[in-house]
Amino acid sequence: LTKEKAMGTVEQLLMTPANTTEIIIAKIAPLFLLLMLTVCLILGVCVFVFQVPIRGSLGLIFLASALCVLCGIGLGTFIATFTKNATQAQLLSIFFNPPIAMLSGAMTPIEAMPEWIQPVTYLNPVRYFTIIVRSLMMKDTPPSALYIHFLALLIFATILVSLSVGRFRKQLS
Repeated sequence: LTKEKAMGTVEQLLMTPANTTEIIIAKIAPLFLLLMLTVCLILGVCVFVFQVPIRGSLGLIFLASALCVLCGIGLGTFIATFTKNATQAQLLSIFFNPPIAMLSGAMTPIEAMPEWIQPVTYLNPVRYFTIIVRSLMMKDTPPSALYIHFLALLIFATILVSLSVGRFRKQLS
């Protein structure tokens, strides 16, 4: 998006018969598919190379992955709408990506974090993804015990994608 803004091809897209929704879907769909293929590759390496068992539903793992990917795309697109070029977007993402990773509970258990930072982790969609994937891969947790985490991921994905689409649509008009 930032490259197209810098090169002026966004204006060319607006000249086409496609409406803004179609343009936005055309920008998001290939990235979503590529990232979901990456999820397949990672799961394949986990299972076949490292012999990590998947005790729970593979379908639910993919659903959680899809929601988490949508959160990432939404956040990335949202950041891109505030910048003029790709370098600015990359620099701005430095302020988001490390805290998201560190506060997800994937590297450090949330319980081991200082008490004052633990409530902040509830604002991190990757926290819920981490809980879902660990629960499904390692414990075979029943889906009924995970619905709240799926709901949180769905809410985050909806909000982030809606905000980014709204900002992008505003830039297109």
